[in-house]
Amino acid sequence: MRTCLLSAFLAILAFALPARADMGIGGIARAGQTNLPLRIFGPNVDGTGAASWEMSGPAMGTVDTMWVTYEPNERLLYLSDFYGRAIRVYPAFATGNVAPLRVINPPVLSQTRANAPVFAHDELGVITTNCCIATYPLHGNGDAVSPVRTILWGGGSNQTTQLNSPGSLTYLPGTDEYAVIDFEPGTNASRVIFHARTASGYTAPTRMMTGNGVAGGVAIAHDPRTHLLYVLGKTTLADLSLIGRVAVFPDTASGAAVPLYTIAGGLTRLNRPAGHYFIGIGHDPYERRIMVSSSSASSNGAADHRVIVFNEDAAYNAVPLRDFSGETLGPGYLGTPFGVPSWDVIYRNGFEPQFVD
Repeated sequence: MRTCLLSAFLAILAFALPARADMGIGGIARAGQTNLPLRIFGPNVDGTGAASWEMSGPAMGTVDTMWVTYEPNERLLYLSDFYGRAIRVYPAFATGNVAPLRVINPPVLSQTRANAPVFAHDELGVITTNCCIATYPLHGNGDAVSPVRTILWGGGSNQTTQLNSPGSLTYLPGTDEYAVIDFEPGTNASRVIFHARTASGYTAPTRMMTGNGVAGGVAIAHDPRTHLLYVLGKTTLADLSLIGRVAVFPDTASGAAVPLYTIAGGLTRLNRPAGHYFIGIGHDPYERRIMVSSSSASSNGAADHRVIVFNEDAAYNAVPLRDFSGETLGPGYLGTPFGVPSWDVIYRNGFEPQFVD
């Protein structure tokens, strides 16, 4: 009965809410900036077009909005606030000056990077203290929340976990693993490190992806429907002019894996001038898109922001669907793009929430 009522409710909201969204992005504040916005773009926006709507204002309580994950079952955004040292949770379709529903901010969390909600286990994976993977209760709140478990730093005298300075984080439901991109001390070559979600303490990875296929990588995304991993980065570790690519692997890959294929070449617009850098990659399972962000640290500031969007099955020298640029993406240092559907997309594709009694 309640599922039928929900379907009717969603059908009404499909006409009542703003234009469809399919890409969101935030960032890290530059010196002197406050209340950095989280901007949401609909499918008809391109180039320097304005965001369809945004969340911003002092009630949000954020310092940074760089890492955001959409959780579809409860329609929430989990925001890793790096300098704010907190995970802040917001309604996904809110606009304006919105206060968080919950805040996870124990002192041990410290500076937090990407996060991965695991709704099926009521848990939240988080890169914490720039070194470790901690798991918190998904519905935790306050500064007294304790981690369920923590996979510890792999530096110093105990390198068992192989974690050095992990960046983007994703969860693989098919294998019940976390995956992070990290780099090997002494070489700066990137690698993808996998850990069991249930691991804790000084535990060895379940596997690692190494070698030339991932050496220049900076960020990863995952599609659980097609069981693919997308690794964004430079074509080689030595590229100074930022010849970019997205390397695509099966999500069971291990060792010196060779990509199934890559998205690379002049038509992709992934090649960037010297002084620019890649930031993050997101996968939108609703409109089936791949989104890549890049920028520079130059005096041009936000003028150098880019987000390039591809079909998820794009390959080789593929032309992007859209190419966002400039301060329309945000006034600070650019963040990682993420997919967020609108209510009509949810209703049309049958993404019903999983009720928990």
